[in-house]
Amino acid sequence: MVDPITWRRFQYRTLFLFVCGVIIFGQLLPLNTAPAVVQLIDPVSGELIQEGSRYFSLPGPDWLFCLTAAFLMRRPRWAPVVLIVFVHLLADVLYLRPLGLWPAVSLIAYEFLRRQTNASNEVSLPLEVALVIGAFTAAVTVNGVLHLIFAVPHPGFGVTLLHILTTAIAYPFVIAVTHFILRVKRAGVRELDSDGVIG
Repeated sequence: MVDPITWRRFQYRTLFLFVCGVIIFGQLLPLNTAPAVVQLIDPVSGELIQEGSRYFSLPGPDWLFCLTAAFLMRRPRWAPVVLIVFVHLLADVLYLRPLGLWPAVSLIAYEFLRRQTNASNEVSLPLEVALVIGAFTAAVTVNGVLHLIFAVPHPGFGVTLLHILTTAIAYPFVIAVTHFILRVKRAGVRELDSDGVIG
């Protein structure tokens, strides 16, 4: 017979993997089909009379980071390192990003957040949001610096700031979805493992 705690961990790890897959698939969909530049041509002369301006695309939040952080701040055992690395490497491959760079940088931020999870000193919601956004900002900054060092194309400073801002706005909503829909809640003292780690 399978231990109920082990079975529950397996279920929520599978759920975590599934939701991450949905996020990755959703971000691959071509939702914005408008051309980057619109050119207006005179139908009589055939000359270019006006060149349309470039569309500004607001950078979306990092949903994977938000979801992973929400899991780690509540049930760190439900988001093991191996699973996190696998999901982020898969995202690198599908998003055509430098393989392994963002997973390595973000993993440091994740492990920092994991260490903040302690049932004997419960993190308040405002502090949790501050910790997560601070960790994300640090990870994005380090990632940008590494891109500059290795001369890898990277979004500008303004776009990066907007990316951090949208992620900060999205995180409270991810917390709500994680808590009320996915039913991932903080563990009480009674749910601690024998070694004092939240299950």
